[in-house]
Amino acid sequence: MARPFQLEIERPLDIARQHEIALLRKAVAANPASSALRFKLAMRLFVQDAFDEVIDLLEKLFEDGDERHVAQYLAEAYTSREAPGDDRRAEEFARKALDRSILPGEQARALAALGKVMTRQGRIAEARTALSAALHADPHDRNAYKRLAALDVRAGALDELLAFADDLIARGVAHSRLLGARAIALAKLERFDEARTAVGLDRFLYRRTLSAPPGWDDIAALNGAVKEELDRHPDLRFDRYGTASTKTWRVDEPAFASSVAIPALQALIRQVAVDYVATLDQHDSPWTNARPEHATLHNWCVLTDAVGHEDWHVHQNGWMSGVYYVDVPPMVRGGATTAGCLAFGMPEDQVGPRAAEAFGETLVRPQPGMLMFFPSHCYHRTFEHGCDQRRICLAFDIRPA
Repeated sequence: MARPFQLEIERPLDIARQHEIALLRKAVAANPASSALRFKLAMRLFVQDAFDEVIDLLEKLFEDGDERHVAQYLAEAYTSREAPGDDRRAEEFARKALDRSILPGEQARALAALGKVMTRQGRIAEARTALSAALHADPHDRNAYKRLAALDVRAGALDELLAFADDLIARGVAHSRLLGARAIALAKLERFDEARTAVGLDRFLYRRTLSAPPGWDDIAALNGAVKEELDRHPDLRFDRYGTASTKTWRVDEPAFASSVAIPALQALIRQVAVDYVATLDQHDSPWTNARPEHATLHNWCVLTDAVGHEDWHVHQNGWMSGVYYVDVPPMVRGGATTAGCLAFGMPEDQVGPRAAEAFGETLVRPQPGMLMFFPSHCYHRTFEHGCDQRRICLAFDIRPA
């Protein structure tokens, strides 16, 4: 009997984020005593990497007594800003967040932040203690697991990493950071067949060229309209902190309630995803067994000029991820080199050059209209394309709701 699966498309924006921020600034100026308005403005600015202003807003809220959640965000803002003295302030607020935590998830988040800043300071034993405590409080905390696994890989504690990963999987924990780290450990141990099985790319990489949905002459017409909507999007910006993107343009939330082409493409991707997921029940793996019954299709767009690219990464918050190519330079889609291509494999900086080469790399040459799905724990990267024309894609995660 097939397991149920519901996939909802993320709610479109009513107004651009930059316009919302402008309105929030005016609202805060008119109502400076409103903690709710100041906090909402700080959260919108956080996503825009405006860490100086975020810290200023949140410190005033903390001083006014709004302490519980504010301390956590202050710890993360200081960690993200990376100015001199910020590690000390990040640790201070992470400890305050921990003292004020009530729920296990809040405790785990504070401990994960504490473990990150301790690692930065070279206090590895203390970091391990904090991160282990975070996972004791909440075994599903992705950030705590990611940071603890990175310490294990760096220390060569690979058998310990595998044992802990298998224990968590047996307890029902199987997020992308865990499955990705497990594959890294197997590759470093030169257990390449097991590593390839753990990644599952040969079984679960899905590719097809889409046909146009009703209302569009062909897929090229839809792609052209999507490109036009992206070109005039008010929230188009260059690079973003904390992502794998390097020298790229991004639109974090591409669809407006008034948009036409982007929602049509999202609906098409959603239907193909639902149909594909229905075929996965025949497979038995930690990844397929972790399939959510309720999920959200989260989308963003990446637009790369000549030197833009994505470094090795996994999609931390997704269960299944994917990409749809809106526009691809002719020299990429008809090329014979890696320029502009997508590659799946193992990052050399984690497993070493020899193991990365032995594991192998799967190269995908993008084509306009091509849709792909893959497990969110598969490491992948892209290459600079060196062309005058932009390479444009809609990337997405299927996230547990």
